[in-house]
Amino acid sequence: MADLIPKGARARILLATAMAAAVLAGTAGCAGAPGEGRDTSPAPLVRIEQAAAPREDRLPCNRGASPVCDLRIYHVMVSSFRDGAPGVQVRDAWGPGPHTGDIRGVTLELDRIRSLGFNAVWLTPVFDSRAGEPQQRADGTMEVELKLDGTGYFARDYFKVDPQFGTLADLEELAREARARGMGLILDGVLGHHKGAAVPSPSGLVPADSQVAADYRGPIAGYPGVVTDWRQPATRAFYAEMMLYWTRLLGLTGWRLDQAYQVPADGWAELEPQVAAASRAAGGTGAMIGEVWGSADELMATFGTNAAPGLSSLFDFPTRYALVQALAGDESGKRGPLSAVNDAWAMGAHRRYPDHAIPALMVGNHDLVRFGDLIQRAGLGGPETDGYWARHRLMQLFMLAWSGPVTVFYGEEYGAEMPGFARAVRGACWRTDRCDDHVARMLLELSPPSGSPAQALAATLNLRLRDAIPALARGARTHLFSDATGYVDLKTAPGSCAVLALNSGVQPRSFLLDRAALAGAGTVDLASARVVSGGGQVVADGTALRIELGGLDGALIELTCS
Repeated sequence: MADLIPKGARARILLATAMAAAVLAGTAGCAGAPGEGRDTSPAPLVRIEQAAAPREDRLPCNRGASPVCDLRIYHVMVSSFRDGAPGVQVRDAWGPGPHTGDIRGVTLELDRIRSLGFNAVWLTPVFDSRAGEPQQRADGTMEVELKLDGTGYFARDYFKVDPQFGTLADLEELAREARARGMGLILDGVLGHHKGAAVPSPSGLVPADSQVAADYRGPIAGYPGVVTDWRQPATRAFYAEMMLYWTRLLGLTGWRLDQAYQVPADGWAELEPQVAAASRAAGGTGAMIGEVWGSADELMATFGTNAAPGLSSLFDFPTRYALVQALAGDESGKRGPLSAVNDAWAMGAHRRYPDHAIPALMVGNHDLVRFGDLIQRAGLGGPETDGYWARHRLMQLFMLAWSGPVTVFYGEEYGAEMPGFARAVRGACWRTDRCDDHVARMLLELSPPSGSPAQALAATLNLRLRDAIPALARGARTHLFSDATGYVDLKTAPGSCAVLALNSGVQPRSFLLDRAALAGAGTVDLASARVVSGGGQVVADGTALRIELGGLDGALIELTCS
């Protein structure tokens, strides 16, 4: 990975002064892996005299231009979340489960979710898969796939609620109760594929099935359903009717869009304005956040261009991978430096995205290994170690400072992991429900014991800071410095400024930010600096801001600026 500090930007490594040693004497370091203890030795000082990169203020969430930026989304896999209606459950499903969750269970958890600072809930698909009926594949074959039916991702009737998850009344109650708490509801829209033999819409429309191999990204034979043909007007009209129906009926704040690459950019350009307008008319944000699990170039194909816009928002998978590689390791075991977060393949790609692009940050979801298990897979210790929880806190801090919507998969607010699972299971992983792409679908204890590390982690989530400090969710970002274990960003918005500093190493780090490095914040009162989340200490004089971090520590620092 290339060093992101350009020529001419000076970040000098100096020996720690006596003041640094005195400060660090009271700063606790964290153990990273079993056997690693606290290190109170003086930290080398990184002096940052100017920013490492120009200020990013072009994209909507870097200039405060969209309410979508403020979303703090709690993501649930309905079938494995909470059992709120005994007798309502899927017939079968992939993952460890148990799969007794339902829509009513989500409603019962709304107060807890809101108390954690979330303002929206995203459900995995709840439209009727007609469980037990065979898939009607594009190659003409038919096969019953109950586990697939249990996911909701291959619907047959888009205008009915699947009885495996509950009733229409349950869904309407969830939307109503969420709205009463000032929270939005986000449904999962699958517009690129279905179970086959789709039930006509109320107006009699059906989506067209594709017979083009390229649309399937592989052989048509064996695909568990059909891919829709977006070249056909009937397909576009069907999905417009479907999304407008549910948006208006439930007053949705928006949609998460599965495999968004299956819909061409011009299809999103046609559909999104209609659905977003309906959402905003109902009091929502008009969010349309797509899943494109691929490279920055693949995301750009769905974002479109300035001249030919596509979808406005996508989950930033590249940055997610760079981040987990730096703080733990990814599913393949790959690790990387913190500086890679800003590489051209990750967050550095934001400079290439079109002007309407809203990258959304998530770390885990129903298809990914939980962050806690990735920490263990990398050999960095489990829940019995301080480092396990410290790495979660570093991830939280990065999320707090993200310009744009953020998403947390249920249980990760508590540092959840799959007990007895860390190493990837090869071969027939489905026989033990230990496949990487569904191992996170598990029923959890959603109220950890008082005083436990899990409860303490949830208490440090601090998501409401994104309301209190506008520069976080809606601020221009200036990257000041990064190396293998250190990372410093400046976030600025009118009348609001913050600095994010991270240390992913087990040795203490010390950063000295010259006033010139903070020039992007305008007039800054250095003496106002205070740590609002995380650890470490901050000391200011008239010319610089000094940040002292212990091992595996980070700080979010608010500054008064104008």
